[in-house]
Amino acid sequence: MTKIYESVIARFIIIHGACIIVKLHLSNLGPIKHGEIELGDITLFVGKPNTGKSTAMKALFYSLYCPGNLIKLKQDSFEVKDNLFLLRFTIDREGTKENYKSFISDSLPEGEFKLEPINVLDFILTQKLSYEDEYRPSTLPPMYFPKTCSDEDIKHLRFSLSNTIYKISVNGDKGEVKVDVSDVSETCLKDNETLSSISTVMLNIAEQPVNSQYCIGFNESLSKNGINGLVYIPYGRSFLVLQKFILQEILNSLTSASPSPFSRLEEVIFRGFVMAINPPFKITRPNYLTDYFEGLTTYNEKVFNLIKPLLKGQIANVGGNLVYTEENKKIPWEYVSASILEIVSFLLSVKVGSLILFEEPETQLHEELQLLMGMVLYALSSISRIVISTHSQTIVSTIAHLSMLKPTKEELKDLFEDLKVKDYEALAEAVEKANEKVKDKVYLKVYHFTEGEVKDVSIDYVVRGLPGTKDVLEKEFRWFSSLHSKRLFGQK
Repeated sequence: MTKIYESVIARFIIIHGACIIVKLHLSNLGPIKHGEIELGDITLFVGKPNTGKSTAMKALFYSLYCPGNLIKLKQDSFEVKDNLFLLRFTIDREGTKENYKSFISDSLPEGEFKLEPINVLDFILTQKLSYEDEYRPSTLPPMYFPKTCSDEDIKHLRFSLSNTIYKISVNGDKGEVKVDVSDVSETCLKDNETLSSISTVMLNIAEQPVNSQYCIGFNESLSKNGINGLVYIPYGRSFLVLQKFILQEILNSLTSASPSPFSRLEEVIFRGFVMAINPPFKITRPNYLTDYFEGLTTYNEKVFNLIKPLLKGQIANVGGNLVYTEENKKIPWEYVSASILEIVSFLLSVKVGSLILFEEPETQLHEELQLLMGMVLYALSSISRIVISTHSQTIVSTIAHLSMLKPTKEELKDLFEDLKVKDYEALAEAVEKANEKVKDKVYLKVYHFTEGEVKDVSIDYVVRGLPGTKDVLEKEFRWFSSLHSKRLFGQK
């Protein structure tokens, strides 16, 4: 197999350290009238509910997410010669663009957004693919057969088209797919309706590997420019993690010797489960939820060492199952506290080197855990780019102060011991390592979503109080102060 991409991206790339500078432009997208967001090593989205933080996060995700069904092919010609089918096609760029618009309309409100210098739509519309491969489809699309084809012919055709190898080649906008069939009568193969049905099937089959190659190329381009994957950690994640654990325990109880035959069963169970509880989400959208569920598999040991201070107990892999223990007693996941489920969901989600999009990391965490989570996220910024939407004054303040003050391991030790936190050594070292990167102009970006606008606010401004939170607290304190005065001095 060979594949070559004639890159038109390189001239747009601006290097900042090891990563490209990425900017998201937003216009009349849901509640956002206008906004321009440049990603830092850590990017914080703050603001009141319903101001567009999650919308901007999803716009980021779908700019960098390559689904497997965007490419549309257009038939140029179809030939049959000695049971050899040859279909020539053109990549329909306009049709592909319409597919993308339809895909996005199912996931985001009306409006405009564009990520620069790289996004999946521009990549697919501008890249010229040179590609040769052999492909066997997993399923055969529906086909129409006229009466001129005997039952035996139909049987042979279906068998041949389902079990043969399709030879696919693409060069730029043009391509072709070839397939050999046998033992089909000449009368059936000369029927125009039969040929039309076969050509439609071959075109649909060709779209799958062409889509796949474009997605591979797009992800390779991201990787070359410092984005080694994309992880969306959604709100409501602990519910999905709990379901994953329960399903895995059921599957492992069915078979411990050969779990692989049940991978399809797990998918079927999950799809049935999702359909049964619709809402909260559909199986076809949003894609980040299904991708998130499927990605909950293993965890990175480095990330595990970072989150240890947040855990009251221990996590271990026993017989293919992830188990949680406290004081050497296993606690079933359905009885584990909500905060632990949140922390474990984070652990299973993070892929080192990926761009991490994290919705409301403060969920189910009290103040101490929010402080520690802020430190973990800051520490991770030395190896992964992170975008966070949050309402937590504690998380924002922690990250902002760490980036400003750059505490040493010894200074961090004072806080950890004051909080009586255990197993903090790896976290302290990682924070110090992140500090070293800060010296090389790694930066924190904070955006305040308010009144339809997305405003870039300074770190100095943020450390004085989270926008939207500080104002409310000041008004609350003034009101309580006035009530105290009334109670103490009998004022009315």
